[in-house]
Amino acid sequence: MSKLVLPAETALNLSGNKAEETDGSAEGVGTDSGLLAALQNIGASFHHWSGRYSVLVTIFAMTLAYLLLLRTVMVITYTSLDKVTLWQELQLFFVGFQYDVLVALCFVIPQLIHITLLSEQRLQGRINRLLLDLTWIIAFLFLPFFCIAEYVFFDEFQSRLNYIAFEYIVYPTEVCCNIWESYPLIELIAVVGLCGFSSWILLRKNFHSRVSTSMHWQKRYGIFFSCLTVIAILWSSTSAESRQVSRDRVANECSWNGLYSFVYYAWTCHFDYNKNYMTIADAEVKQRLRQQIVTDGHDLKPSSNNPVDRVVHTGQPEQDYNVVLILEESLGSDFIGVLGDKRGLTPHFDELTKQGLLFDNFYATGNRTARALEAVMTSMPPIPTESILKRDHSEHVFTLANVLAGRGYERLFMTGGRGLFDGVRSFMKANGFNHFVEQSDFHDSIFANAWGVSDEDLFRKALTELDGLEKTGRPFFATILTVSNHRPYTYPEGRIPEQEQTRENAVKYADWALGYFLREAQSHDFYKNTIFVVMGDHGARVSGSQLFPMSSYRVPVLMIQPGGKPVGMRCSTLACSLDIAPTIMGRLGSDYRSVFFGYDVLQTDPQKGRAIMQHNHDVALLDSQNRMVVLGFGKSSEGFQLDRATHQLNQQKIPDQEMLHNTVAFFQAAFELYYSDRWYPDPQNSPSKDQEI
Repeated sequence: MSKLVLPAETALNLSGNKAEETDGSAEGVGTDSGLLAALQNIGASFHHWSGRYSVLVTIFAMTLAYLLLLRTVMVITYTSLDKVTLWQELQLFFVGFQYDVLVALCFVIPQLIHITLLSEQRLQGRINRLLLDLTWIIAFLFLPFFCIAEYVFFDEFQSRLNYIAFEYIVYPTEVCCNIWESYPLIELIAVVGLCGFSSWILLRKNFHSRVSTSMHWQKRYGIFFSCLTVIAILWSSTSAESRQVSRDRVANECSWNGLYSFVYYAWTCHFDYNKNYMTIADAEVKQRLRQQIVTDGHDLKPSSNNPVDRVVHTGQPEQDYNVVLILEESLGSDFIGVLGDKRGLTPHFDELTKQGLLFDNFYATGNRTARALEAVMTSMPPIPTESILKRDHSEHVFTLANVLAGRGYERLFMTGGRGLFDGVRSFMKANGFNHFVEQSDFHDSIFANAWGVSDEDLFRKALTELDGLEKTGRPFFATILTVSNHRPYTYPEGRIPEQEQTRENAVKYADWALGYFLREAQSHDFYKNTIFVVMGDHGARVSGSQLFPMSSYRVPVLMIQPGGKPVGMRCSTLACSLDIAPTIMGRLGSDYRSVFFGYDVLQTDPQKGRAIMQHNHDVALLDSQNRMVVLGFGKSSEGFQLDRATHQLNQQKIPDQEMLHNTVAFFQAAFELYYSDRWYPDPQNSPSKDQEI
């Protein structure tokens, strides 16, 4: 076999090149090794300088890493990146980093105090070592737990932890059972435990070694007060408004921090409206209220301590019809076939619209059931944050039940859940209802989940209860609150073909149960003399990028009246949940005393329609010209034009000033009248003094 023989020069050149490559490679390795060594030296120097505080630096860095990962996942999953610019995305992460640093520093404060106040000898004691271990375990378990919990909350509400999360803590039975039935809790707990305990096992020995290092007290307190100074600077320069990096609501929610938002909403859940929102003079409030609420058919009581206390003349003869008001859990207009949905989720509701009058331009006042109950019963504009059902001063509020009690009606409230939840039982029994039925009163229910018995169980018992009221010989007013259309979306088998636990299937089951109730009711004596009102309490979920998510507030309202009139008709006058009580009273006829802010939708000029709403700390007024004014925390105000086709809000340069003042009057009056116990017709009605608000 022949061999390839290279010339001597070529061989020498190749050898030289190889040597050069070897030298270059060695030089590169040396450079990399030098950089690594330099970094190691910097790290060692930092650990030596920071001593025991290097433990907190590690926990601080882990906290930032978890929070950054959570924010990144939320942005990728929920934000429409085509709606925010690159600069806004950078702002989102920068502002988010500020929140995270503040929260992470606050997170390590307990350990910061612990290792600052104690010497190394005391820190090495058995009790303190156990306390440190316990603190580290809790921290390492809390971080993954919090990230998973907030992600689940964001998926449901498209929001960081807000006052809803704060309120849910008060009701652990419903919330814990709901979580157990809705999510793979065992697997999630395993993930949390794996992340938490593995971190503790890997770092524990090293942490104890660092904590035991000696450090002069002057240096300890210097670091301690430096951390407090940084926290103070961040606290003063960061606020809830800092998250407003764009006009996209979801992007803004992603920019802030769940722990910060939780504390913020808990702290501001009860506050003085007049100190935090735009206000006008009391005399102007009184004037504007009367202009907006009191009409020619009303007999105003000018000397009452309530500026809209009046006798309403309906212009109709008195009809002592029974009234059955059905509040369907989370039934938004976007599920309803006759309102444009193509999924076929509500065939029974769609069929029922042929028997009655459909209101197709109705808005809920809020996105919680408590808000719906507050609105339909009291006709009161929603006070920001928490419903009055859970506030003090709620034991003397004028409601539709009070009005009908004066006309000799029996008043029944029924819910498939616990009456304790959201303060429903105490509010209803204190304000006009003399019968109350809740979950504990169902002894033979066929199905129940975290939120209560199934809708068909509720409706089946309702038929029995209404039969009993019919036998009293007195007219009755019954409110029925359903619970099935709610996560975990479980329901009895065999009612609908589908078995999968989804929102859509829960809607189909709720629709089936509604159809069953009204079909069965036709064979009962009370049916022929009863007005039925079926409505969604609020939309299914807060969704969309709008700062005020309008599509989530649209709800269907159907009224079926005795005698079958009107049949298959629609009313498109703009209205909201506040208008349910006056509209019902309009059908019952005669005169009645009222302090309600709502109006009879069927007697109102469509050009004067309006809807009043609340979302978190914002409150709003929408008029029939699609103009909207939003009042915000911090005395802010914004004007928008609503595109009804897309439900998008287009911001205006400045809100219409006349409409702005009307909006302020509504909400300022609601707050002051409620907290001064004047949401009631004045029993004294003294003519000697005309009180201002």
